[in-house]
Amino acid sequence: MKRMLPLFVAGWVALACAWASAAPAKPIGPIEPANCVTAECHAGVKDHKMVHGPVNVGACDACHTPVDPAQHTFKLAREGGELCTFCHQIQTQGMKVVHKPVAEGQCLGCHDPHGANNAAFTRGDTEQQLCQRCHDSVTRDKKFVHGPVASGECQSCHAAHASNHANLLSDEGRDMCLNCHADMKKQLADARFVHKPAQAACTDCHTAHASNEKMQLKQPPVELCGSCHEKEIAAAKNAKFKHSVVLADQACENCHTAHGSNLANLMKAQPIVVCMKCHDKPVKGADGVVIAAVADVSDPNLVKHGPIRDGNCGGCHNTHGSEYDRLLTAPYPKTFYQPFKVEDYALCFSCHDKQLVTIQQAKGLTGFRNGDENLHYLHVNKADRGRSCRACHNAHASPNAMHVRDTVPYGQWQMPIKFTKTDGGGSCSPGCHKPYAYDRDKAVSYAAPKAGK
Repeated sequence: MKRMLPLFVAGWVALACAWASAAPAKPIGPIEPANCVTAECHAGVKDHKMVHGPVNVGACDACHTPVDPAQHTFKLAREGGELCTFCHQIQTQGMKVVHKPVAEGQCLGCHDPHGANNAAFTRGDTEQQLCQRCHDSVTRDKKFVHGPVASGECQSCHAAHASNHANLLSDEGRDMCLNCHADMKKQLADARFVHKPAQAACTDCHTAHASNEKMQLKQPPVELCGSCHEKEIAAAKNAKFKHSVVLADQACENCHTAHGSNLANLMKAQPIVVCMKCHDKPVKGADGVVIAAVADVSDPNLVKHGPIRDGNCGGCHNTHGSEYDRLLTAPYPKTFYQPFKVEDYALCFSCHDKQLVTIQQAKGLTGFRNGDENLHYLHVNKADRGRSCRACHNAHASPNAMHVRDTVPYGQWQMPIKFTKTDGGGSCSPGCHKPYAYDRDKAVSYAAPKAGK
């Protein structure tokens, strides 16, 4: 081993000498600029798809000035940004915002002075790579990336050198976004009602670069909407009976449009149409209770309850959440029999006069009377087995006038009502009592027959 070591060292010495003899000697005198780039010296300077003009024509002295020819040392011909602006006129005067490298004369932070793979001689293979040298955080660990950012086209929104708009944007506020989102521009122009944030800056709700939420939202929909609509979101979250779609998935956007609408409250469609997207079929709640379908509200052949006729489910239901079962805005009996209390019928009496069931003689007050006898009072105003409104009326729609039911659920039985309307009144023959008729002008007598007759 000791005898081999001198041979090993000698081999390295010989190799080093060979390398030294192969490397070109450092010039010790002036060199013509056109001769700076050769196969032996500065060979990589022109090794680009696009070569800077002075480099291409061998005018190295346009940017480099000799300091000591004997030592082959040089300095830049001008300091800072003036090296570039001597030829390249960059308009920054009067601009409100100047890109920091430009303001500091650090052109070479973004541009390669000799050449690159693009006509602007920017560093990196793509525009995205260039910008991410400093701005890598705009997409870091984000799931959803804005189209121009994903395709690396930063300059579709930002000016590279200077701008009159914040963040070097090429336009102001929402106009910046609407330059591309032409369909949204038309929607906002045509809408009768425009969401307040959509009137100003899209970035109130969206991030411009990337987000972990769809559509580059700044937060999940519930939290985002709740940042302005605090009362509505708090009411939905704290309600005893919650409307699941208000807090799930797209939350508020299940029913409302976020930008502009021709309907009040930024509804996506008429309220009844929005509701029927779910309630045209049975819906099973989180508690396992199945909410029956109400497809009858869409049947044009049925007689509709006033709010349904007007397409306003919110007339009876609090669509965000409620303290009352079935998301009702006020109490309404759930059972067939209901001891009468005015407060238990608060929902009905929010529109209907409570005298309909509190006055025994009611000429002119209701059409459901036999002469002057108020038949609503007779059916409902009982201390024990008063019939609730649902016993005869469908709250949504029915084939009959005054939305009187054909049948009514009584346990598992669909009890028939057999209501027939006449000019002066009507009759019914339900499963709960024998047939009776009534007439508003000529009362039908049901006096008990005298003894012996």
